[in-house]
Amino acid sequence: MTTAMAKAARCALDLREVSRQKKDALFELSGRVALLAEASRGSASAMAKAAATERRRPLKAGLEFVAAGVEVEDLERRLEEAVPRPIGDHGALMEWETCLAGLRGLAAYEHYSVVMRRMTAFLGPEYFDKAEAWLLEKAKRRRSRQESLIVPGEMPDVIRMLAMDKRNLERALRSCGRDAAAAALAGCPQESIDLSRPLYGRIGAAALEEDSCYLRSKLSGDEIEQAQGAFLEVVRSLEERGELMLGAEDELSADPAFVAILTRAVLALEPGTIRAAFKAADGSLVATAMQGMEPAAHDRILEALTKKDIKRILNAIDDSDPLPRRAVHEAGRALARRLFEAAAGAKAPRTALERVAAARDWGETP
Repeated sequence: MTTAMAKAARCALDLREVSRQKKDALFELSGRVALLAEASRGSASAMAKAAATERRRPLKAGLEFVAAGVEVEDLERRLEEAVPRPIGDHGALMEWETCLAGLRGLAAYEHYSVVMRRMTAFLGPEYFDKAEAWLLEKAKRRRSRQESLIVPGEMPDVIRMLAMDKRNLERALRSCGRDAAAAALAGCPQESIDLSRPLYGRIGAAALEEDSCYLRSKLSGDEIEQAQGAFLEVVRSLEERGELMLGAEDELSADPAFVAILTRAVLALEPGTIRAAFKAADGSLVATAMQGMEPAAHDRILEALTKKDIKRILNAIDDSDPLPRRAVHEAGRALARRLFEAAAGAKAPRTALERVAAARDWGETP
C-alpha cells in the first residue's frame, strides 16, 4: 500500500464503528505492550520471547521485526508487507494502527508511559483519563531508587543554580531532551532529580526518575559523563543566546543592606506582634523571607512562635530551595507588610514602626 493509501485508510477509521468491547480489549493490549516496554528495554531476546506467545497477527509480526533490529522508520513498511493494513473493517484497522504505534515505541526504546499514550490515542478521547489513571497507579508502585552513582563534575551545581528560576531549568531540560536529560541525571544525587521532577508532571516525573535509575545501571561512568557534558553544553549555548537569564553569583543571595534592614525590623518587634503576623502567614513565603535575615532574626521569630507554627515554618524551610535575590526581596517585603499591620494594630512604638516600614518600602522609587 502506498503512503497516500495508508493515510486514506487511517482517515477512514471511524471510532463510532468500533465497539466498546473492542476498545476495551485494545486498552488491555496497550497496557500489556507498555509493560513489555518497561521489562524489555530494547532486549531482542525479550521481544522474540513475546513474539513466540503472541496471538494477534500484526503484533506478533511486528515483535519479530523489532527483535530482528528493524529500524523504526522501516517498521510500518515491513509490517504492511507481512500483515496488510485492513480496509473496511474499522475494528481490525484500529487494532493494526494501535499495534503499529506500540511497536514503534518498542523499537525506539521509549518509556512505557509514552508507549501507553501512543497506543491509547487511537481509542478516542474517553480513554485518555483511563490511561492517565493506569499510568498514575503504575507510578505509585514503582521500585525505590537504587543506590546513587555520583559522577564527579559540575552538573549538580548547575541544576541547583538553574532551579533558582524554574523557567531556566525547564528550558534547559526540554532543550536537551528527556532521554538525554535522564542520562545526564543518572550520575547526579537525588537532589538533582527532585529539582527536575516537578517540571514534567506526575507521570513524566516518574518516567524521568525511572529512566535515570535504569541508565545508572546500564551506562558506564564515561557514558554518563559524556551525557552530562552534552547537557552542560546545551546550557552554555542557551546562555550565550540569551535564552537563560542566569544572575551573577552575588545576585543569588539577598542584598546585605536589605538583610540588615529586615533583621532590624524583626528585632524591633515584641514577641506577640511577631506571633500575630506569622500565625496565618504562608509557610513558603516565610521560608523565602528568612533567607534575607540574619540568624538573630531567625532566633527572635522562633522564640515568639508556638510549637505548631515553629514546626510548620521549619518544614517549609526544609522544603524550600535557595532562591535568587529578587525572590528573597519580594518575600521579605511581603512579610514586612504583614509585620507592619500587626505592629500598627498593637500600637508598637514609632521607632519599631519606622524600621518595619523601611523593610516594607525597601527598593521603591520615591
